[in-house]
This record gives sequence, structure tokens and C-alpha cells, in this order.
Amino acid sequence: MRKLIMTAMAVVALSLGCTVADAAPKHALVKVAKALAAPVTAPKRTLKQVLGSVVFAVETGNDVLLGGLTGLDKAASTELKYNPFHYAAVLDGKVDVGIEKAETYLFGSSN
Repeated sequence: MRKLIMTAMAVVALSLGCTVADAAPKHALVKVAKALAAPVTAPKRTLKQVLGSVVFAVETGNDVLLGGLTGLDKAASTELKYNPFHYAAVLDGKVDVGIEKAETYLFGSSN
């Protein structure tokens, strides 16, 4: 029984090997390899576009941070006598205004 299973597995492996070898020229991997070997040319972007993309990403993250700090500021102001989050929220609000001004300059509008 063991010999029969080993013989069947060998036949299947050989037949799959022959099928893959015959299909190789038409296989998608060959097309992908040709596409990867082709020279890559990046689209030309101006410095203003690159900086605008970076500022846009930073401003989105800063909006999330400002929302969290504002919430902490409001919650802490009701419970604490000395609110340590107030100064961070005010400072981040000023940073957010500056980033939005830069975004307006680079994009023409802010989000």
C-alpha cells in the first residue's frame, strides 16, 4: 500500500512539473517579471506639491491630537484645580492654525 501511495505521489509530482514547465511562457509571472524589469519613471512633482502632501498628512494627524487634547482639557477643567492639559491644548491649537495657513498657501484651501 505504501509503495502504491509513493508511486501515485511521484506521478502527480511529475505531471505537475511538466504542466508548469509547459505553461511557463504563458504564465502571469512571466508577464509580471517583464513589467518589473521595465525602467520605472516617476512622475515629476514640484516641491510645492510634495510639501503640500506632507503638510496635508501632518495636519490630519494634528487634528486628531487637537481633538483629544481639547477633550482632556474640558474633562480635566471640571475635576482638577490645576489643569495640565490646558496649555498643551492651547499650544496645539496654535500649531493647527499655522499648519492650516501653510496648507492654504500650498493648496489654496484647507480641509
